[in-house]
Amino acid sequence: MSLTGWLFPAVMALAAVILFVTLVRGGPARGGLLAILSRAVRLLVLNGLIVVLCAALLNDKYFFYVSWADLSGGPSSATTVARGGQPQIVKPLKPILRYASETKTLPPLPNPGSREQSYVVTGADSKVSGQILVQLPAGYDPNSTRTYPVIEALHGWPGGPRAVAVELDLHGAFQRLIDARKVADPIIVMPQINTPLTLDTECVDPPAGTGPKSLTWIGRDVPQWTADHFRVAHGRQSWLVLGASYGGWCAANVGMHYPETFGGAVSFMGYLAPEFAPTYDPYVTDPLGERTYDLDRLAKSSPPPIALWLMASREDLGAYRALVKLLKVAHPPTSVTAHILATGGHRIQTIPPTLPAMASWLTATLPGFVAHA
Repeated sequence: MSLTGWLFPAVMALAAVILFVTLVRGGPARGGLLAILSRAVRLLVLNGLIVVLCAALLNDKYFFYVSWADLSGGPSSATTVARGGQPQIVKPLKPILRYASETKTLPPLPNPGSREQSYVVTGADSKVSGQILVQLPAGYDPNSTRTYPVIEALHGWPGGPRAVAVELDLHGAFQRLIDARKVADPIIVMPQINTPLTLDTECVDPPAGTGPKSLTWIGRDVPQWTADHFRVAHGRQSWLVLGASYGGWCAANVGMHYPETFGGAVSFMGYLAPEFAPTYDPYVTDPLGERTYDLDRLAKSSPPPIALWLMASREDLGAYRALVKLLKVAHPPTSVTAHILATGGHRIQTIPPTLPAMASWLTATLPGFVAHA
């Protein structure tokens, strides 16, 4: 029986009602000291059940503890809780990407023979220009018809595309998972998400003429450019967007607004609503427009078919509280899996140890990332 959810409070409430009825029907205590003691014990148990019921209801609202192991202070440093739909095997949707045929001649690589490629790209729809770094799988051959799953990886703030490799330990922990065949070797696309570099865009499309169309750049232009330039697997079951902190918010935002492209989104320590700087708030005169990016509201009123994996530490109050709020309203077809650390705060160092758990969720959810011999 799960600590969270409706079942445990329901069982406690039923037990309390039954015990209360037995006490009322029993009438005044008769039969000597033993009967008095029996009635006193039942009364104490009834009060205990009511206290436990109230605690369970409060915990289900605020997620003080997410599992029995978490409550008992067991040896595990992390707990996992899921809400919404089933994350396993995300269903296909009609794609909005135009995939190049497997036999099409692709544009030449700027740095042939290297796993890292660097580009400066202008988005066809957003008109945003920015750097895109691409890490190719080992042995990638643009002339081969073999295709690969895609991870669009988003950096934190302040930062740039190259910072993602450090944040996600692409050359360490993540590469070890690939080498161990725990996850397929993907094409990792790392775009610049603050355009220009000094502007904290919060990955939104602002009202016309007030700023760059950052969401369109990340959610539509970069995926389409990727599909035009590399041997990518077709379908959302092979596409993931992820990020850390600022990039984690952006990843969740992109995933929930572009589920036709991405089957899953991963947020490490991400807050789940835009946090505009005092010098740039495109919605200051249009608060209704900002509601487009209220993920709690979206998940509650119009849940998209997306699987989310969210990581936060209890000590990172901003990310943790945002995670709890989304868990509370998640319902199908949105799926939310939360990986909650007991300690760690808002530090990049907390991410690499959680990559195996993320990879297990990923391969169970998006079959395009399952490694094959």
